[in-house]
Amino acid sequence: MNNLKAFVGCFFIAVSAFLYATKHITAAIMSSNINSPDVNYYEGAYKIVGFGINFWIFAALFIGIAILGSLFTRGAVLPFKKKITKVENPHQ
Repeated sequence: MNNLKAFVGCFFIAVSAFLYATKHITAAIMSSNINSPDVNYYEGAYKIVGFGINFWIFAALFIGIAILGSLFTRGAVLPFKKKITKVENPHQ
């Protein structure tokens, strides 16, 4: 169950990163044909992309961090981290 929660948390963080990159790529595509040497329209296109995608970026990031945070507070070990077992010395 902890492995599934870790996967879901990482998935939401990956979705957030994908949406963040999509926002920048969308602004670049929108302004690609109207840029001139005198004026840069990227900043205006970046503002046009707007609040909607920012909301989903932060929502996905918050959900992913909350899920991973709940695993850390419960003392769960993530799937990529091995448990260290204490081996007793048989020669004592």
